[in-house]
Amino acid sequence: MLIAEFIQGNKDTIIERWKAVATDKLNLTLGSSELVDDLPLFLDDLVEALRSATGEWADMSGAEKHGRSRMRLGINIGGLAEEMMLVGETVLELIDEVEQSVPTGEVRKLFHAIGRGMAASVRAYAALRDREIVEQATQHYSLIAHEIRGPLQAARLTATLLLRGQETNRQKYFQRLDNAIAKASQLIDESIVQARLFSNPRVSARPTAVSQMADSVCAEVADEAQAKGIRVVKDIEAVEVEADHKLLLSAITNLMRNAIKFSAEGGQVSFRARTNADRILFEVEDTCGGMPDDLPAKLFQPFVQENTGRGGFGLGLLIAKRAVEAHHGSARVINRPNKGCTFVLELPISYDNRDGEQSS
Repeated sequence: MLIAEFIQGNKDTIIERWKAVATDKLNLTLGSSELVDDLPLFLDDLVEALRSATGEWADMSGAEKHGRSRMRLGINIGGLAEEMMLVGETVLELIDEVEQSVPTGEVRKLFHAIGRGMAASVRAYAALRDREIVEQATQHYSLIAHEIRGPLQAARLTATLLLRGQETNRQKYFQRLDNAIAKASQLIDESIVQARLFSNPRVSARPTAVSQMADSVCAEVADEAQAKGIRVVKDIEAVEVEADHKLLLSAITNLMRNAIKFSAEGGQVSFRARTNADRILFEVEDTCGGMPDDLPAKLFQPFVQENTGRGGFGLGLLIAKRAVEAHHGSARVINRPNKGCTFVLELPISYDNRDGEQSS
């Protein structure tokens, strides 16, 4: 039997079998259309490669498109390679079920062709990922520079007025100067935390009072909430958690700022912290009106930008996710259509130093 003809004649069966196996083995939660995506095109190109004398691909566009689409869906590069190997395994299993004999050379040709297609997919995936990382990093640091420029200009202007000695209410201007410097300092601190999270962060876990952290977070976002007339409600369980204070504070503050940003004016943002057995859950609930059904699964993916009313997250949610994952926890979002969203950070109460890193 020629494998190319078997694939051509059983394409729908191969796709359905592959879909079930890939969902189970790779723990994928994509919708059916997203999972299958351009697999039919990939199989057509694979058939053409198998029909050629050398098993080479005449056109790599199908494999390259598959790699780019998987990157956009947030499937990691290892998952991309594994799912493509599952194509070959699925084909051979179906051939075995119909008790057909396949020459060894055909099997070798099949996996040679899949290997070539996989290499093209991985290269396309990596190229798109690297380009988006560079573009997003450029945009991100341009934004930081722009944000820092504002308070620095305010500080310079205020200092000039004070030096001229023409202001009668000097206390007001000293306060304005202090606020501008504090804002610039905050932006720099946040940038340092972000840079730390994008490397391999070392967690300096110490006992941290959750109520005090909640007070700090609410103080950080008070002006933003007041400007939109948003009521911030706290429901904090009195407990201590072993955590890196700066990383966790940055994660929660990012969630609170996003909640305030996307909530309607005059709305409410709720900040809750509660324990569940040996874990603690931080919940930030907004009144944004909910989001499209396909967006929650993508929010914590790297560099997602959505042209929707919930767009423009930049790196805030990714930072929150990486911070909590550094504590061996997880981040997720619960969509409440027509109401809002609840972002949840869950991590162990006691930090598990499973990697053996030294706290400093």
